[in-house]
Amino acid sequence: MEKIRVTGPKTQLENVIDSIYDLGLMDFDEYQGELDTGSPMEKSEELSELLVDIRSLISKLDPEGEEEASIHEVRNVAGEISGEIKELENRREKIKNNIEGLEQKKKFYRKLRGVDINLDDISSTNSLKFKVLDFEASKFEEEVGTDQYEIFHGRNLSVLTYRKTVEDKIEEALRNTGAEEHEYSDSISGRPIEAISNIEEKIREKEQELEEVKSDYNDISEQWGPKLNYVEEYMSERVEKAEAPLNFAMTEKSFIAEGWIPSEEENTLRNRLISASENKIHIEIEEAGEKDSPPVKYSNNRAVGPFESLTDLMARPQYDEIDPSFMLLLTFPLFFGMMIGDAGYGITSGLVFLTGITFFPQASKLFKALLWTSAATIAFGIIYGEFFGFHVLHTPFYRGDLFTEIFYLSILIGVAHVNLGLLIGAYNEYVHHGLLEAVFAKGSWILLQVGALTGYLVSSSYGTIPGLATGLGIGIPTLVMLYKGEGVEGIVEIPSLISNILSYLRLFGVCIAAYTLAGTVNQMASPMLASGSLMGLAGGTLIMIIGHTLLTFIKIMEGFLQGIRLHYVEQFGWFYSGGGRKYNPFGGEK
Repeated sequence: MEKIRVTGPKTQLENVIDSIYDLGLMDFDEYQGELDTGSPMEKSEELSELLVDIRSLISKLDPEGEEEASIHEVRNVAGEISGEIKELENRREKIKNNIEGLEQKKKFYRKLRGVDINLDDISSTNSLKFKVLDFEASKFEEEVGTDQYEIFHGRNLSVLTYRKTVEDKIEEALRNTGAEEHEYSDSISGRPIEAISNIEEKIREKEQELEEVKSDYNDISEQWGPKLNYVEEYMSERVEKAEAPLNFAMTEKSFIAEGWIPSEEENTLRNRLISASENKIHIEIEEAGEKDSPPVKYSNNRAVGPFESLTDLMARPQYDEIDPSFMLLLTFPLFFGMMIGDAGYGITSGLVFLTGITFFPQASKLFKALLWTSAATIAFGIIYGEFFGFHVLHTPFYRGDLFTEIFYLSILIGVAHVNLGLLIGAYNEYVHHGLLEAVFAKGSWILLQVGALTGYLVSSSYGTIPGLATGLGIGIPTLVMLYKGEGVEGIVEIPSLISNILSYLRLFGVCIAAYTLAGTVNQMASPMLASGSLMGLAGGTLIMIIGHTLLTFIKIMEGFLQGIRLHYVEQFGWFYSGGGRKYNPFGGEK
C-alpha cells in the first residue's frame, strides 16, 4: 500500500470525488490534523433522509429487479407508498391478533368437546347459572349439600349447571374441593362442537383477509419495488459522494484528501485525477511508515483465497504481518481429514458445503474452503479404507488397528505445528526488531525443546545424571535468552508450550470417536438388515440413513471446531497478532 495525499482547489472537489469513486481504489483516512474537516455537499441531508425512507420501503416490500426511474418520481410517491404500507401493516396485525384470539377460543372449546348443551341458552334464563370447571366431580358431589345441579363432562373440562337459589352452597363446595374455574366467552354461540365449527369458519375468513393483504403488498412491490431498487442504488452513490468531504481537510479555498491505494494502481489513479481536474491538483505519494496503519488487502492466489474467510473469523492480519491464510490451507484440511477419515462422510459433507454455496452466497468463500476438508476426508478415508464406518479397503493404515500409533502421531504433529508457528514468529520478529530479538523471543522456545529432548536421549543412553546435566546445560542459557526476549511473561508461559502440544491429542480423540460412532450406527442396523425380512431391511436402512446423516453434521461440527481451534489457539498464538483494518476503497462496493 502507498499513502496518497491529494491537494486541490474547492472548484475541483466534485470532479476529484467523482473520479475516485468511479475507480474504487482509494481508501480514505479520516483527517486528524489542525485544519477544519469538510462538511457534506449541498442537499446531502435531504438526500440522506430520502435514502433512509427508500431503504425502509425496500425492507418492507423485499422487491426484485430494477426499473429505471427518476428521484423526482420516487420522491413524489414515497409518502403515499409509506402510508399504504402502514395501513396494510395495521390491517395485517389486527387480522393476526383476531386469528390468535380465535385459536385460543378453539382450544378452549376443544376441551369442552362432548358437552351436549348450548351454554348461551342457560345464560339467557333467569333461574339457572353455570360454571366451566376443571375439578373432581366425585369430591364435589360428596361436599355439596344440594341436588339442584347437573354436571356435563367434556374431554378436559366440565360444565356445572345449577339453580341460582343454591349458588352459595355450590360456591362453598367448589372452594372446599379446590376446583379451578375457567372463564367462558359468549362471543361464539352453539354447543361446543358447533362452536368449534363456527370458529374454524371465522379463522378461514380471516386467513383469506390475510391473503388479500399479502396480495396488496405484492401489487405495491411489483409496481414500485424495481423503481425503488434503481433509485436506492443511485441515491447511495450520491449520498456517499456528498458525505466524502467529512474525511477531508478544508480551508476557505482548498481541500486535502488522504488515504491509501495499492502500489500497482498509483499511475492509474494519478492519470485519472490529473485528467479530471485539468491538472489543477497536486498528488503526493509516500511509502507506509512505522507509525502508519495502512488498510490490509489480501493478495492470495485462488487456492488460498477461500481460507481468507477463516482468517477473518479470528482477525485480519496487520499490514506488516504474515497472512496465515496459507497455513490454514496447508494444515486445516489435513487435520479435518485425519480426524473424520471416511470417504462416505467426505462425500456427504461435500454435498452439504456445495448446498451452502448455493443457498448462502454471502458465505461462499467459507464453504469453498470447507470443500478442501471434504477432499481431505475422502483421501484419508481411502488411506484408512473406510466408507461410512465399513472397512471396505484393506490397507496397512486401517485406523482400527493403529490407535497407539495415531496417539503418538498426534503429539508429533503438535510438536511440528507449534514449532512452525514459532518459526513464523521468529521471522516476524526478525523483520520488525532484528535477528537477536528473533532468536531470543522465539528461537529460545525451540532451543528449550531441543534441550529437553537432548536431556531425555542422553538420560536414556548414559543415565540420569548425564542426562540432567545435558538438559540443564542447554536449558539454563535458553531460559536466560527467553527472559531477555519476552521477560517474566515468557518464563511463566513455559507450561503453555507443553499444554499447546498436548492439545493436539484432540486429533486422536476425534479420530477415534468418529471411527466408533460410525461403527455404532452400523452395529445398530446390522441385526435388522441381517434378518432378511422386508420390515428388517426397511428398518435397518432407515437407521443407516438417519444415523449417518446426523453423524455427517456432527462430524462437520467437531472436525471444524477442533481443527480450527488448533490453529487459532495452539499455533497462531506463537506468531499472530491480527487487528488489521480491512481495505475498503471509496466506491469499491458500487
